Amino acid sequence: MTEESKVALRATKVANIILSLSEMYNFSIQDATDIYYKSATSVLIEDGIADLQCRSDKYLASLVWDEYQGYNTK
Repeated sequence: MTEESKVALRATKVANIILSLSEMYNFSIQDATDIYYKSATSVLIEDGIADLQCRSDKYLASLVWDEYQGYNTK
């Protein structure tokens, strides 16, 4: 797999996670994007840690949501 194809797959995965976050929790795409990129989970996905990119989009969206909820309840 070339580096370009890895970047393309990661970009598609991120877009799908953001779309899932938007649909599952009734956010605009812009708000879902902000929530995603402010999460520690996004860093782990970008770095390829723990093979998170192999998990389903909805599962990862739920991780980001749980993290977001944790920050907003403190």
